[in-house]
Amino acid sequence: MKKLTTVFSLLLIVMAVRSVMAETSLSVVESAIATGIEDRTPVGMGGTFPSDVEKLYCYSKIAGGDEGSVIKHVWYYGDKVMAEVELDIRSPLFRTWSSKRIIPSWTGPWKVEIIADDGTVLETLDFTIE
Repeated sequence: MKKLTTVFSLLLIVMAVRSVMAETSLSVVESAIATGIEDRTPVGMGGTFPSDVEKLYCYSKIAGGDEGSVIKHVWYYGDKVMAEVELDIRSPLFRTWSSKRIIPSWTGPWKVEIIADDGTVLETLDFTIE
């Protein structure tokens, strides 16, 4: 009986994980924090940037979208939300980006969450301003 209960519990966990995974068909194929975008491609990619960088970009290549799909880039400085940028996804494979002006005194840990329109966090990009 204990073995049957364990198998049943594992089955419920697998079903729950599949349900969560099925909520969004969007996925991040490629992403980066960069100092610029040229020809729809990130340049100056990195994980650490100087405090005088002035502006950074979050680049996302998204798969699984269609007309009407939306993602968000949520920029965090520490735990504080500094910007939320909604981006339309217009095809099954779509490149898009957002940018954030950086003030020299905003040093320390940052992150950008890439979020699907159903609220699923698709990816988190961590970086530091020194």
